[in-house]
Amino acid sequence: MNKPMAKQIYDVIVIGTGAGGGMAIKTLCEAGLKVCAINAGRRLDPEKDFRYHRMPWDMKFRGLDDPKRRRQSFGYMDNEYTKAAWDHEIPFTVAPGTKWMWPRCNAVGGKTNFWGRSSARFGDIDLRAASRDGYDVDWPVTYEEISPFYTRVEKMIGVASTVQNRPSNPDGFYLPPFNFRCLDFILEAGCNKVGVPYLPDRCAQLTQPHEGHPACHFCGECTTGCDVGAFFSTPYFLLPKAEATKNLELRTNALAKNVLVDENGHAEGVAYIDRKTKQEVEVYGRAVIVGASCIESARIMLNSKSRRWPNGIANSSGQLGRNLCDHLYGESARGYLPQLLGQPSFPDHVADSTIAWMPRWQNLKDPHAETFIRGYSVYPDGGCTEFPWFANEVDGFGSSFKREIKRRYPSPVSFGIQAPSLRSDTNFMDLDPEVKDPYGIPVARLHFEWDENVLKMWEHSKQVCAEVLRAAGGELEGSGQDPEIPGWSLHETGTCRMGNDPKNFVTNRFGQTHDVPNLYVCDASVFLNCTDKTTTISILAFSLRTSEYLIENFRRGGNTEA
Repeated sequence: MNKPMAKQIYDVIVIGTGAGGGMAIKTLCEAGLKVCAINAGRRLDPEKDFRYHRMPWDMKFRGLDDPKRRRQSFGYMDNEYTKAAWDHEIPFTVAPGTKWMWPRCNAVGGKTNFWGRSSARFGDIDLRAASRDGYDVDWPVTYEEISPFYTRVEKMIGVASTVQNRPSNPDGFYLPPFNFRCLDFILEAGCNKVGVPYLPDRCAQLTQPHEGHPACHFCGECTTGCDVGAFFSTPYFLLPKAEATKNLELRTNALAKNVLVDENGHAEGVAYIDRKTKQEVEVYGRAVIVGASCIESARIMLNSKSRRWPNGIANSSGQLGRNLCDHLYGESARGYLPQLLGQPSFPDHVADSTIAWMPRWQNLKDPHAETFIRGYSVYPDGGCTEFPWFANEVDGFGSSFKREIKRRYPSPVSFGIQAPSLRSDTNFMDLDPEVKDPYGIPVARLHFEWDENVLKMWEHSKQVCAEVLRAAGGELEGSGQDPEIPGWSLHETGTCRMGNDPKNFVTNRFGQTHDVPNLYVCDASVFLNCTDKTTTISILAFSLRTSEYLIENFRRGGNTEA
């Protein structure tokens, strides 16, 4: 009679391979821990799945994808160039009155394959915002505590920028910045007249070779996937180092269903659906890290119900899925610079990034100087993009119309706001009581509306950006009538907030759940709120910190200290 095979127990199960999961995987594997990583989609092949230098006219549907499928699109990034990467199988729902888009790249590496790369640190002005303006609560982490982790991440991935000496965005360790374009110098002069900063962005894109990765070759196709790894992504920067340790097993097309628990309610593994066989599989570990992205991580945990956790694992506070925040995006102003009319066309959009940014300048000294609290940043852009989208603003017909488009080609500019919503009891996600995904798992249901504070920022940005454009000698042609739909930014936060009080927060200051000491969260769901900065580099820094805390708990002989 054959003896039953012993159940394999990994040191850590990691759900997700994006910024948070990827950093955790690398850190744990290099520390000698045996890791099983679960990813909901497949591994991408850059040569087949990325745009790979194709122009719109090289694509069957001019890059916009089949009109029949276009109705299912989740946003600007979900198109013919990258259609293999975005998940359309798993639905979600919205509550009455809610509008939300939820683009999910479930491929290995997640949204790090296509992200915008802006990489500014959170500062004390963000982490101690509540002490300044009286709204909500401070973060349980100081800037002095997280700063060394930012530095290590910047050195690891390469961030191009300059030292700027501003209270709203602490300086770090930088590669040389991208060069300003003609339009940047003109807009910078306009900002100087108005009293608004105009500076090189913090961009996780290489301006010189770094850590074995080549410098950007300016093809301008970053957000459709870099085929040489010249900007940070998990598949290029983190997974190869983890795999080199031989401590990683990566399971793809594995859709996490729920966290498994033992008789004490502690995590003992993960149940997932093999999307190829449609079968449920269980994998076991001494600890579990959830890093599936803000909404999906909360969905998995809410679906992890048991006798010990009837309302979802680690949810004694009732805060799991609550406190959903997002960045409001929108076109604050658009127009053109007459100084550049008729100039020769030049590929000044070659890095597919904004190059410059207008970092938060509001409420820096007096937290109540404006009609709103806290603040926003702006990303200016323009020049010779690959398609003259401004054509619908130009009058004419025939050859004269074409000549005018060509004359205008180097001159268009626009300003895009990035503004943080405030935490609210009315903004959250829960499980839809009726709708399930194709595998029988309850789907996420979103409840969200923009708050009055962030809408005031939106109106303020339209006034200031119009003033900047005019001060630069530009012609203002308009702005977005409404901001983009919530979820558009891909920067949602807050569903597993960190804090010291187990009654009001899901995780402690290290991302370890208060209720289940061997369950950790490593993505933006632990953040208390959005700031005026993007989230990716902060996810990396906090995930590195959480991972090393977990490793130290293992070294102490267990993983049970909360």
